[in-house]
Amino acid sequence: MVIEKGSRIAVIGAGISGIAAANVLKKNGFVPIVFEKHEKIGGVWATAYPDVHLQNIYTQYHLSDFDWSFKPDLHPTGAQIMRYLTEAVDRLGLDIRLRHEVLEVQESENGWLIRYENEEGIREEPFAFVLLAAGQYTDGKNLPHFMDQEDFTGKIITERDVTSLDVFDGKRVVVIGYGKSALDMATLAAERSAQVHHVFRAANWLIPEWILGAHFTYALFTRFGNVMMTSWAQPTAMERFLHSKLSFVISSFWDLIQSIVLYQLKRTGRGKDEAAQERLKTLIPEHKILMDFRSSGALGPENYYPLVAEGKILPYRSEIECFSQDAVQLQNGTVIPCDVGVVSTGYLTPAFPFLPDTYRSLLEAEKDGPQLYRHMLHPHIPRLAFAGFNHGYMHVPSAEIATQWLCAYLRGELELPSSAEMERSIEHVREWKRANIKFENARSCAVSTRFQQYIDILLMELEVSPYRKLPNPLAELFSRYEASDYKGVYEEYERARSKRTTTLKTLPLDT
Repeated sequence: MVIEKGSRIAVIGAGISGIAAANVLKKNGFVPIVFEKHEKIGGVWATAYPDVHLQNIYTQYHLSDFDWSFKPDLHPTGAQIMRYLTEAVDRLGLDIRLRHEVLEVQESENGWLIRYENEEGIREEPFAFVLLAAGQYTDGKNLPHFMDQEDFTGKIITERDVTSLDVFDGKRVVVIGYGKSALDMATLAAERSAQVHHVFRAANWLIPEWILGAHFTYALFTRFGNVMMTSWAQPTAMERFLHSKLSFVISSFWDLIQSIVLYQLKRTGRGKDEAAQERLKTLIPEHKILMDFRSSGALGPENYYPLVAEGKILPYRSEIECFSQDAVQLQNGTVIPCDVGVVSTGYLTPAFPFLPDTYRSLLEAEKDGPQLYRHMLHPHIPRLAFAGFNHGYMHVPSAEIATQWLCAYLRGELELPSSAEMERSIEHVREWKRANIKFENARSCAVSTRFQQYIDILLMELEVSPYRKLPNPLAELFSRYEASDYKGVYEEYERARSKRTTTLKTLPLDT
């Protein structure tokens, strides 16, 4: 495929993925126009609940060529992230059209016709290509209906409805779910409510911010830690040998990490009574820690385990049976008096209501979301790609480098394999995820902790070095990778391109 420089590309969604992608498209000579249906940029951050913090640290969450202009918290607040994104958009001069809701995307002879609605009414504009960056976390909260909930006289809300923590003052609160939002809600409510009850079907492993005194990023954001990470693809022969022939080394490493995390959980109950010990036992998962390295994997709030040990948060491993006038009944028979029920059970499977029905059926067929080639392309949907559906723990560089890879394809500098080969690759990655990662509604839309393998493969295909800290081998192995390490990828690609005489090929690796 060749799309001429200067061609207009529609980017749907102005969250951080859409902003990062638009910046890279612009560098490559295209004209990105970003459509955002809400009145603010920021995606999920524009609707975040009070006191929400990023799970990553700030050095790993910014555009590679636009650093923070101010010193945020180590784990930035939602307000700090919104300030950063606003400054980035202003500095980069991106064309972002707020309150422009895309209603329909129709194929045309030369690309797509975007039908959208704004304050002036319904309009249509042609584009050569569409980059869908609407994300899977901005809309579509999962809000199940519980038996007899109409009889309940209190409030049933999601974390999206929490605009002030006053909603918890003096109330008996039941939080349902075990992802990041549920844990945050339980922890925030515990400081203000009469009592917090935390209900979940199964406990998950929480990533502790500190592991034996070291920040968790030294385990998950160094090349050494990522070489040890299991994945559907390993980029080098050495890594493939390690994971295939010496797999016991890998499993022993993660068993050690799991035992340390478990030790720290149990240590919270040291000196507490038997009831506290039993509450903490409720939080011990029954599966291996690697199963929880996924998009909804949560960094444990600092106070969550201590609040459980103190009895300010009472955990229940059960499901909701029904509501009554002033209580929740669990399937195990427990009745919990309740004034506020917070349902934090994740998001709906991604949907694409503005696409043609034929393409919607291809993308919406699986409960765990669409699995894409290189987490960007569907082999049977022309002139359309995805940004942010490679969600990972190093999310912004993943979005940037994937878009640079896409630009190489759009400029005719990268040749894709056949549709049949892309389908085979897609199926391999999907099956691996289903065998090795716990279910979530967007499981297929993520690289999660496999970001290093993913980024490395894309950079290798672009003939740009993935080893961003060389020539210092110790730094390459043991220093934390951060967003700024990927600064200059576009310039490096352009220098290599000027000397290249052949078309780039994709590697025989699945990602």
